[in-house]
Amino acid sequence: MIKKSFLSIALLAIMASCSKDTELVEIAGGNLSVEFDNVMGNQDFALDKPFDVNGKTYTFDSFRYWVSNIRLQKQNGEWIEIPNSYYLIEETKDIAIQDGAYTYPARKREQIDLNNLPLDTYTAIEFGIGVDSELNDNLSMTAGELSAMTGMTNISWMWHTSYIFSSLKGMAEDGTTKVVKIETGLNDNYRKVKIDLKSPINLGETTPSKIELKSDVLTLLQSFDSWEVPVVGAQQQDQMKAIADNFSAKFFTLK
Repeated sequence: MIKKSFLSIALLAIMASCSKDTELVEIAGGNLSVEFDNVMGNQDFALDKPFDVNGKTYTFDSFRYWVSNIRLQKQNGEWIEIPNSYYLIEETKDIAIQDGAYTYPARKREQIDLNNLPLDTYTAIEFGIGVDSELNDNLSMTAGELSAMTGMTNISWMWHTSYIFSSLKGMAEDGTTKVVKIETGLNDNYRKVKIDLKSPINLGETTPSKIELKSDVLTLLQSFDSWEVPVVGAQQQDQMKAIADNFSAKFFTLK
């Protein structure tokens, strides 16, 4: 019995030692920030700031869009998917939610932080603009920052509530004043964006890395005649598609 007891104690000690060793040799993941620097041509984008666009003066009080389903490409060509990666990039004032029952507070957010990534060398990043159909068609499903409480949902586009993918709101003036409300949504307008990095990023254990993108709002206004059609929703499908296409082709450039 004494021998058996000693054996049991020895086994427990070895197991505890192995457990401790495993914790000690665990490798921490790498950290990567992605910046979406919103600009208007060669100017920094800001709320309530007048911008001249084709001889018209535009001012904005809100600009928001979803970045989703982020992937990173390794140097060997393999892709690493970031789970639950749904982020709202925005510059907005207070937003009344549910007929004023709640208030979404004013916020400026141009950067997302991805943590505990596999330590490797990466050559490209890919992400979606908007929300993929699986979650867009069912708001009861949650992931990342997706929530009906952000004020980025719409019940007038389809028979069921879906997400607004991007939203640009403000005023345009040229002797007369027009309300600007340019929004995208609907599954057909979900777009993916791939950015090839100028040089590979080697994620280290202690040194954070950063990808800096320039996001040009002017390219969206130039997708169509935004003076003649200052309000874009589901009824303006051609303009909505043009904006979605511009998000994937012209809106983002690597700094």
